[in-house]
Amino acid sequence: MSIRSLLSCLLFFFVLTCSTAIAQNLCPSGVDSDKLICMLPQVYGNNGLVLTNSATQFQTNFLTSSLKPLNSALARQSALLPLASPSSGISYSWGPTGELASAADSLGPIFSERAETIGKYHIFLGVGYQYFKLQRLDGIDLKNLPVVFTQPDVTINFGPSIGTKTCSVNSDSTSIGFCSVIRDVIKSDNRLDLTIHQAATSITFGLTDRIDISIVIPIDNVRMGITARATIVNNSNTDVHSFPGSCGDAPCRTHLFSSSRTASGIGDVTMRVKGMAWKGNRAAVALGADVRMPTGDALNFIGAGAYGVKPFVVWSYRSKFSPHIFVGYETNGSSLIAGDISTGTKERLPGQLTYATGADVWLTEHLTTAFDVVGQQVFEGRRTLLTTFTELGACNDSQGFGTCAAPFKTPNVDPNLAQSTGTFNITNMSVGVKIRPFGDKQALAQNRPFSRFVITGNVLIKMNDGGLRANALPLLGVSYTF
Repeated sequence: MSIRSLLSCLLFFFVLTCSTAIAQNLCPSGVDSDKLICMLPQVYGNNGLVLTNSATQFQTNFLTSSLKPLNSALARQSALLPLASPSSGISYSWGPTGELASAADSLGPIFSERAETIGKYHIFLGVGYQYFKLQRLDGIDLKNLPVVFTQPDVTINFGPSIGTKTCSVNSDSTSIGFCSVIRDVIKSDNRLDLTIHQAATSITFGLTDRIDISIVIPIDNVRMGITARATIVNNSNTDVHSFPGSCGDAPCRTHLFSSSRTASGIGDVTMRVKGMAWKGNRAAVALGADVRMPTGDALNFIGAGAYGVKPFVVWSYRSKFSPHIFVGYETNGSSLIAGDISTGTKERLPGQLTYATGADVWLTEHLTTAFDVVGQQVFEGRRTLLTTFTELGACNDSQGFGTCAAPFKTPNVDPNLAQSTGTFNITNMSVGVKIRPFGDKQALAQNRPFSRFVITGNVLIKMNDGGLRANALPLLGVSYTF
C-alpha cells in the first residue's frame, strides 16, 4: 500500500470516528445504560413515561424537560470537588551550622496553601479520606425535586392535532373539543441520594529549596439513588391517561419509580508545580500551577472529562500565628458532561476563580489549628432554579372521550424546576487540626520539633447555597515527610 493510500485510509477512519462520537446519544431510547449520567434520563424507564394510551403521550423525553440542567449540574460539580493541599505540612531548611532542621512553627493550612516549599530532595506523602453526602443544588433540596410534564402536539385517530393548548371552543362557548385531554399533566416528585467516598494520595517532591512538584491521585466511590413518584392530574375529567398496571376498577394515576447504582475508580489526577518567587525574613510569595488530567470516568461522575489548568499565587507569613492567602484561576476544556448528552456533543466547563484566606496557629509542638474561608467564583455556569408551572383549568364535567364543558375550574399552580446560566459563588469555612503525635528526642532536646508524622482532621462547613453542596464535608488524613 502506498503512503498516500495509507494516509487516505487513516483520514477516513479519523473522520468516521469523530462523526460517530459527535452523533452518539449517550443515553439512547430503548437501551438500558449502566452509566450514572443516564440514571435521571432513564428513571422512568429507557423509553420515558409510558402510559396505557399510546396516542396521547406526554412531553416525557428527559432531554427536553427541566431535569436536564439538574443532570448536567450533578455531572459537572460532582467531578470538581475540593481536594486538600498536596504539600502543606512540615518543611525543612538547612541551619546556620549545616544541620537539617524543621521549622519550629505551625504545620500549615489544610485546604489552603503556604508559600514555603518542603525542602530540597524531601518527599511528602499524604493520604486523606473525604465523605461527601450531597444535599442541595443551588439551594434546592435534593430530596424534593418537583417536575411537571405536559403533553405535546399529537394527532389522535379520530380527530385533529390536539397539542396547541388553544383549542377552539364551540360556538355556544359551553364546551371544548377533543383537545381537552391536553389539560392533563404529570407531576413528578423526585428524591435524589448522592454520596461520594474519596481517598486521595498526595506526593510532593522538593526539586530544589524553592521548587516543589506534586501529584494528587483520588480514588472515588460514587453511590446514587433516585426515587420518583409520578402522578397524573386528571384535569380532562376522563379516563384517557393512566399508567400500566392494575389498580382495581379505577385507572392507575400514580406510579413509583426507583433506581440505584454505584461506580468506583480513579478520578482526575492533578499535577502541581510550585516555586517560591520571593522570600523575606518570615513572609514569602510563591507562584504555581495545577494541571488536572481527565483520567476519571466522567459519565460515572468520577471525572470532569476535560483538562483543567489553574495558575495561582500564594502569600504567607511564617510564625506561630501564620496567616496566608491563596488565589488562582482555573480554565477548563470541553467535556461531554457539560454538553448535550442526546447528541454526545461537548461544551466547555465554566472557568472559576478559586481563593482561600485564613491562618494556622501553632498551639504546642504537637498541635496546630487551621481556619480558612475557601471559595470558588464560577463564571457563566448552568444553574437549577425552583419556579412554578400553571396548569390549564380542570373540566367541570366530561362530555365524553376528550371533551369537556366550559367554564373551567381555577388552575393549579405547581412547583417546577427551570434552568438558567449565570455566575455564582461557592463558599465554605474550613476548620481543622493537625497533630504531630511523636517527637524526635534529640530534636526536642534542642527545642526544635522534628516529628515527621502528622494526623489531620478537618471539616468544610457550607456558608452559602451556590452549586452542589453538603452541609459539612469531613476529612481525615495522615502524612509523612521523608
